Amino acid sequence: MYGHIYHNIKRPPKELVQGFAGIWTATISDAMGRHGLMGPEIKPFFDGVRILGSAFTVLNYPNDNITTHKALLMLQPGDVLVIDEGRGNTMGSFGHNMSLQARNRGVAGVVTSGHARDARLLKEEKFPIYCLGSSPRMSQKSLPGAINIPVHVGGIVICPGDIVVGDDDGVVVVPLSIAEDVLKIASERQQMEYQQAKDIKDGKKPLEIVYGDNWVDPALKGKVKEFF
Repeated sequence: MYGHIYHNIKRPPKELVQGFAGIWTATISDAMGRHGLMGPEIKPFFDGVRILGSAFTVLNYPNDNITTHKALLMLQPGDVLVIDEGRGNTMGSFGHNMSLQARNRGVAGVVTSGHARDARLLKEEKFPIYCLGSSPRMSQKSLPGAINIPVHVGGIVICPGDIVVGDDDGVVVVPLSIAEDVLKIASERQQMEYQQAKDIKDGKKPLEIVYGDNWVDPALKGKVKEFF
């Protein structure tokens, strides 16, 4: 798929994207049957990162970021730049000056299977980025990849227009085709999470709101032996 650039992609309605604001990534994943979460290797670059937007995808040739530079000329406000750096990437494939250009275009943040560089500036200016870590080594800029095709980051496939949500726990991706249904379920679960926290503070047991009082022992019956 290298060498293919697609300009026209279907983005979700802004109202749909904003519906996920304030809903935890864990809750969204629960609403999708524990799916959609990127692996823990895709980490927030600093505490307090929050990303919410529509996926704009890039597939880079390993250790070459010329295609990301092309994408920075195409991004629209509210996009999340999702970059598949391919196998064996060791370069700092996204840096401070690129973040300035991304911010100028209204980009919500970056999620990449590669590394960032200029760590101090990215952290000081709070540019939202999730990645493997930092590397000061500069990427090459000669071998083209692809833009707005399905990519693979953190163990899941992301398509252009999918909804990307990131918080301190990590990144979850909601396929656009099921986003409305997921939002409904996730919103209800989030309210349940708030109520459960209140109940626990009031002296009730964890998950009592879901399974009822004293659910643990019946669930373990016949599966363990207890010794007193």
